[in-house]
Amino acid sequence: MHHLSFFGLTEDPFKLTPDRDFYFPSASHTAVSEVVRFGLQQGEGFLLLIGEVGTGKTILLRYMMNEIQQQFETALLLSPQLTPRQLLLAILQDVGHEEKSLNRCSLDKLLRVLNDYLFALSTKGKKLVIIIDEAQNLPDQSIEQLRLLSNFESDKQKRLQIVLIGQPELQTKIESPQLRQLLQRVTIMETLTPLSKEEMGHYIHFRLSKAGRGDLRVGPAARKLLWRYTHGVPRLVNKFMSRSLLVAYANQKQIVDCKILREAALSMRCRKPFFGKLRMTTAIATSALFIFVFWFMQI
Repeated sequence: MHHLSFFGLTEDPFKLTPDRDFYFPSASHTAVSEVVRFGLQQGEGFLLLIGEVGTGKTILLRYMMNEIQQQFETALLLSPQLTPRQLLLAILQDVGHEEKSLNRCSLDKLLRVLNDYLFALSTKGKKLVIIIDEAQNLPDQSIEQLRLLSNFESDKQKRLQIVLIGQPELQTKIESPQLRQLLQRVTIMETLTPLSKEEMGHYIHFRLSKAGRGDLRVGPAARKLLWRYTHGVPRLVNKFMSRSLLVAYANQKQIVDCKILREAALSMRCRKPFFGKLRMTTAIATSALFIFVFWFMQI
């Protein structure tokens, strides 16, 4: 891309794909990853990782997968809109069972196949970790099936562990009355939060450095405006910065300033920073309070 070479960048520093080479260890990501590691080491049955859209759940998962796969057998599901039978098929296929040999199996038969597999793993001193991304899309019946799978255990330890990763709707679903039995088995529930203002500046510098240009300037005023547009959500930061580089290139500028950011926002049809709405709401509330006090003093 011509605009990247204009800035001396070897690749797009703000691409939206979850490239683990661009994983930025924010305070929230680091804390959550440590808790997940602890939970897996302790043999906890159910672990939930919750995060709003764009906070970096998937890139954290990819960052941790190498480490997890060195210690455990894993089944990773990325398309969880599955019936209970389809869920079992997907798990067994991901751990190496041939699809043709399973297609005609009943649900009970699939459960026996999985149980035999878990027993074989346990004789080698290993366990299976089932990891499901976008788990808020799991049907209730499939979530209940996962609860039943967690019953596979020996006298001393569980033979499988389940990590569910999803948006806040997942927590709402798990806390619903019909899934209360599963909620009792959730021992770890962690929430990813957006970047702080200071972290966002480090995040931008980190990504630019990874792509070969750590000296590209994004001034303090521009960072402040970017925070108002994105509130530190990494995916939004990437979108704004990616578009801002294009606008800066069009203007033949080697700096991202407030003018460039505003032009980028307009091109994305984002007319007002979020904080502007908050400030307007605050102003209205303040005016209403002033009117009330003035009216009260006249009584």
